[in-house]
Amino acid sequence: MSSALIEVDVAIVGGGLTGLVLAALVKDSGLSVALIEARPPEAPSRNAELDLRISALAPASQALLQRLGVWQQVPADRVCAYDRMCVWQAEGSAGTERSISFAAAEMGEAELGYIVENRTLRQLLWQQLEEATAVQLLTGGQPEALTETPGRCELVFADGAAVHTRLLVGADGGRSWVRQQLDVAWQERAYGQSGLVAHIMPERPHEFTAWQRFLPDGPVALLPLSDGRCSLVWSCPETEANRLREIAPEEFAAELTAATDGVLGSLRCDSPRAAFPLAMGYASTYTGRRFALLGDAAHRVHPLAGQGANLGLLDAAALAQCLKEHQKLPFADPGDPLVLRRYERQRKGDNLITMRMMDALQRVFSSPAGALAGSGMQMVDRFRPLKNRLARYAMGRGRDLPAAAQPFVD
Repeated sequence: MSSALIEVDVAIVGGGLTGLVLAALVKDSGLSVALIEARPPEAPSRNAELDLRISALAPASQALLQRLGVWQQVPADRVCAYDRMCVWQAEGSAGTERSISFAAAEMGEAELGYIVENRTLRQLLWQQLEEATAVQLLTGGQPEALTETPGRCELVFADGAAVHTRLLVGADGGRSWVRQQLDVAWQERAYGQSGLVAHIMPERPHEFTAWQRFLPDGPVALLPLSDGRCSLVWSCPETEANRLREIAPEEFAAELTAATDGVLGSLRCDSPRAAFPLAMGYASTYTGRRFALLGDAAHRVHPLAGQGANLGLLDAAALAQCLKEHQKLPFADPGDPLVLRRYERQRKGDNLITMRMMDALQRVFSSPAGALAGSGMQMVDRFRPLKNRLARYAMGRGRDLPAAAQPFVD
């Protein structure tokens, strides 16, 4: 940032997927946009190792990115479609009564979802926005002060630069600076767990299947990658996650193979291991006078079903639709709280349902009451309408999808 005053209609703080997609959706709407991110995403070199940070995207999210012209540019080695999911309990085995499986073909779909490298998507979106005349990409610093007035929000930077905006969007993650500055109440429940991530080479082919086993301490998932490896997401107590990060590779591989019941044979860790804390949280409100919160700034969910990125993209689609429809009116003001409230009504209920569902699944299927959870799996697996309904909801194809996302779903 340089010492200057920038005036825009919409200022988005946060250059993750959610903020970038929102900017891409509104860049041709007649609104001027500033997207604020400390540094631009790094473009991975052609032969770079696949990053540990991946996103599990539902078909609805893929369709949205395709409409934006981004999905078509994702290199084949940075994305992997999966057409089957198998979930089972510690007391059982995959394919038995204590398991449940979902197949895309059962619902007339080509895929259940996609595992894609996060930084590749961010880089492609960033490149698209660099060419948009209505969008300014502001890097080199983060805002340090926020002032609200009836007509605008003012963001002030350390070097004296300032951004005046009619609408301020917080898309800056679970520890959102925007949310804190606006004094929006935040309720959070820490799980006392960490998500351990790594890339794993299996002995047997992953069969383009997402494998997930519920252990007493939390679920362990193997998600298929295009090069034949799997992306590991292992939820476990923080002390255990720290131990698993530090033990020898051979010992870790043996423990992981046992934790996954050898479903893919012997496993070998093929990357560094990292961990991040797990929590569930939500903001008391998503909107107010001249502000809106999106994605993790508004809600955090347990990663067991990979819904975090999908919820954020649906937030972006809903807010973009509200803004573009309002922009057609004379003297339209993007910071009008009544307009922003429409976005909140469309998304808050759906997000809360998903959060509570993920929390309940984590509690039930990881609890000692294995017999009850096992019976639940059997019931869902045998009751096809409920099973298909759950699968379509996870795929972003459910009838209860927010209307704002429907134009982006084929």
